[in-house]
Amino acid sequence: MRNSSKIDTITNWFLRLVADMDFKVRLMKMDRLISEKGVVTFEELQRATGAAPATVKRDIRYMREELKAPITFSRSRGGYLFAKNRAEAKRDDFYDRRSMWFTPDELYCMVKTLNDFAELEKNRKGYLTKDLRQLASRIRSSMFVEQADADELLKRVEIHEQQRKPIVSDTFEVIGQALVHRQRVRIVYYSENKKEETRRVVSPMRLNYYRNRWYLDAWCHERNALRSFNIENIRYADIMQMGVKAVPMKTVQAELDRYYGMYRSGELQWARIRFAGAAAKIASQVVWHPDQMEFWLKPDLYELTIPYSGNSPELVGDILRYGPAAKVVEPESLKEQVQEALEAALKNYAK
Repeated sequence: MRNSSKIDTITNWFLRLVADMDFKVRLMKMDRLISEKGVVTFEELQRATGAAPATVKRDIRYMREELKAPITFSRSRGGYLFAKNRAEAKRDDFYDRRSMWFTPDELYCMVKTLNDFAELEKNRKGYLTKDLRQLASRIRSSMFVEQADADELLKRVEIHEQQRKPIVSDTFEVIGQALVHRQRVRIVYYSENKKEETRRVVSPMRLNYYRNRWYLDAWCHERNALRSFNIENIRYADIMQMGVKAVPMKTVQAELDRYYGMYRSGELQWARIRFAGAAAKIASQVVWHPDQMEFWLKPDLYELTIPYSGNSPELVGDILRYGPAAKVVEPESLKEQVQEALEAALKNYAK
């Protein structure tokens, strides 16, 4: 595929994701131009937004009627201008620009995407590195009047997330190829729990990115069941000339997504946990599981019920993050796991 074709394909895909942002971005550009230049021609507005004439007209009408922007057209001056500027208007007399700013989700998506593209540039061996650099440039130019605007925003908006480590695995590309071409894979897998390697044949179903790690959800022909494999623990992978076992995606989702996190072995159980004090609000703002049930018992007492595997060190660790503010109500087996983890931690500090 030629580079131009790859760029167009990726660009079209990304622009579909950010389509909801385009409208606000155009309004911001128009507002910025008129505020800075004083008088702006229709052609200048069209060039700045990259929109069709009919779209620019609709945007101007929206700013006038919905945002109450004092935009007027001056025949003598040959362009659009604000009838009042901020210096002439009272604070409450000028139109409200807040509705033209990004929503939290939009801002996160935009800044995260541009930051991720910058990280990708460090990987010179990537198949699409050069193409993504061009795409990032297109995104910046489509969303901001000037390059300096994008740079200034990125300096003043920080997204603090757990830093990702680069995946050191020769098998990632093999797994990806097998997934796309729907072929079985012969793997050697290292189990961190059992501290042993096993040889298996799997039918890849999907890739799953969870907490800075890539997992392969696949049908394991040795276990005759769906399993999740940490790709970093796949020591060897070889594509077989044999098609995958047909498993409907609804079945994959129903089987693997019903548990909390990535520990999916053992009997499905329901954990009931209570969070008190300031931790109650913090815990309530997290989506722990799509099927979670939640109740406010008191203004500062939040109760959460979620499905989990009977053996889930991940859930135990997440509960312990809240310290004494979190308490397992049931089942007893989970209470015991939390207690055992606390006792083991205390032994590390015993004199």
